[in-house]
Amino acid sequence: MALKHWRSALALVLGLVLCLTAGTAHAVLPKGSIAVLSKSASAQEAAQVASVFTRQLLAKGYKVVDPKKLDAIRRSKAAALALDGNVDAIMKLSRQYGFSTLITAQSEAGRPVLNEFQLYTGTSSIAVMVTASNGSQIYADTVAGKQVGYTPSEAQQKSLEAAAALAVKRMTE
Repeated sequence: MALKHWRSALALVLGLVLCLTAGTAHAVLPKGSIAVLSKSASAQEAAQVASVFTRQLLAKGYKVVDPKKLDAIRRSKAAALALDGNVDAIMKLSRQYGFSTLITAQSEAGRPVLNEFQLYTGTSSIAVMVTASNGSQIYADTVAGKQVGYTPSEAQQKSLEAAAALAVKRMTE
């Protein structure tokens, strides 16, 4: 009789452990090619965020769409719709350019402020959405980066880089 209770207790504990570990799992991007589209108030900020995403994804072993194909994607009319979350546009782009996953990032860099140490503090935020080629949403998150620089532009650039690096880390680990 006592053995039955031990087995039941052991099964319950194992079930709880499995549930807890499954609940703490992070998003993992699917294998296949990834296209990165970024939108911001300035073209320079958008390019910076896309560059950090691409660099970090490549460093982690992911396959990213080549630059020429990515430029063609960005120039297409469907790219603007995809950045706004239009699933039909994402599916059309995926079929046309052959990628399996689309990462869209919308960034906003606040105006850096002078702090008490006579340095500038920059704060940026990035909203990320990852969509599969079939239109299903895989991952969504918003991250923030805060960094200090000697000039307003340095603080802003560093905060964007920090936010982009954090976004990639969260979606890949």
